[in-house]
Amino acid sequence: MALLDITINNFAVVKSTDVDFSRGFTVVSGETGAGKSIVLDALDLVLGARAEASLIRFGEDQSDISASFSVKNLPLVQAWLKERDLDGRESYDELLIRRVLRTERPTRCYINDQVTTLATLKELGLLLVDIHGQHEHQSLLRKPTLRSIVDERANIVQELADVAVVAKSIQETERKLDSLTQNLDDNRERLDLLSFQLDELLDVQLVENEFAELEQEYAVLSNADELRGSIETALEALFDKEEGNVSALLGSQQVQLERLKSLDPNLDSACELISSALAQVDEAQTELDRALGHIDGDPERLFEVEARRDTLINLARKHRCNENDLLGKQHALQAEFDLLQAADAQPDELASALKKLKADYSNVANKISAARKEAAARLEKAITEQMQELGMEGGRLHVSVTSHDKENLKVTPYGQDDIDFMVSTNAGMPLKPLSKTASGGELSRISLAIQVIASQSSSTPTLIFDEVDVGVGGRIAEIVGERLRELGRNAQVICITHLPQVAALGEQHILVKKSADADQTSTQLIKLDQSERIEELSRMLGGVEITESTVAHAREMLLRATQTAGSTA
Repeated sequence: MALLDITINNFAVVKSTDVDFSRGFTVVSGETGAGKSIVLDALDLVLGARAEASLIRFGEDQSDISASFSVKNLPLVQAWLKERDLDGRESYDELLIRRVLRTERPTRCYINDQVTTLATLKELGLLLVDIHGQHEHQSLLRKPTLRSIVDERANIVQELADVAVVAKSIQETERKLDSLTQNLDDNRERLDLLSFQLDELLDVQLVENEFAELEQEYAVLSNADELRGSIETALEALFDKEEGNVSALLGSQQVQLERLKSLDPNLDSACELISSALAQVDEAQTELDRALGHIDGDPERLFEVEARRDTLINLARKHRCNENDLLGKQHALQAEFDLLQAADAQPDELASALKKLKADYSNVANKISAARKEAAARLEKAITEQMQELGMEGGRLHVSVTSHDKENLKVTPYGQDDIDFMVSTNAGMPLKPLSKTASGGELSRISLAIQVIASQSSSTPTLIFDEVDVGVGGRIAEIVGERLRELGRNAQVICITHLPQVAALGEQHILVKKSADADQTSTQLIKLDQSERIEELSRMLGGVEITESTVAHAREMLLRATQTAGSTA
């Protein structure tokens, strides 16, 4: 079971009411105008239907609806909640959904006490409840639902997994091929440009750190005369002047102070400093001589360096980079060239791979189509029998499985078939899509016929039927009730009904009761016990006047329903 209870506050004519639901088959009844659809409307709203402020009870500023569900045996729902971090209640077996409507502000949606979006709430609702009637939860009007009903009987789980993998590969390969084809001309123009640029860079035979070394050598060569003159002047001042060179002056002062320091110990430090200065002057001479030896005033070498330097500067300007980054630019252009050259050959390779993938897809999709057509034949026969038993004499259902041929190959994760349920509700009437069926009552009974067949593999835990008994009575109404009760063995079934034949077969009976005082009208949901059920069935049988005969008839209907349930259990 899924739905445990619903609490409704200030919604339409409801002031405050709540009701618990049990497993199996639950019926909801009430007098005309009592608001039997309140349960359906409130549940529809809490599952994500669009809301209007007019739904808030007159005189109130907000409406609050909550529903709790058991998800203990619903792994799909548990996984959905966990994936979205919405499973944070103390009990992982229960789920609480809440919707608050407000007159002046937007509605608020909650899943397990966490604020969520309306779209998320609606997505969860599709996993929990399927409403059959004139409401948007009619999953049988959705093509994916029809496909799932057929596939569950076709035993093609592995084939569907295989075709989904191949379809994804086809779509990815087609995207790559389209992208490459669209860019092919641009790529080839780019390849021509890259080839020219690379040839230009490769011709100059770039060397790591070459420009920095050229700059240093150029600075020396272009200023050789000035450097040589300055160094020679420095050497002369330090050593070569006949009078007053630095080395000679320091040496004479050192001799004199060494002689005098015995008289004054304070001169020791000065002597040491002069000695150190002499040593540094000697070192300076060595370095200056070395520098002088490296100065080359060769004009030919200067011309070579200057020409190479200008070549690199011009290349850097052309490629919009720093001169020291030219080698890196060459490597980047080479990498792009290699990549585009490889891509230039890819379209043919991808086209060949795509052809093979489509052949693989067709093989698996054809197996799926064959299995679906076999399952469809069995399914339409069983559903047609159910429809006729439900008062649609001469009615029939045809499951249409249309496969696309190789020339018009349709690639989807579900195969190449379009599946539709075609219905004729009366003998001699043409088949038309289920989605085009005009009558809500007919659609509900067709849905019931389908769900009876599909119930054992249905993934939706709670099924709600509205108007399922419109236009039927007598034995057909009883058959409708029996089918709903049968459906309740494998799912939680809730049916809004005005027929006593259907209501008597419910395992739980909820009464929608309207009461009025001097000021306002209010509606309550009441879970009936055995004696209250007899009273309600009597009202449904006899109208305003309840006689001993109608009470006896109601009691007999409940007894017969109990005996029928016991014999089929």
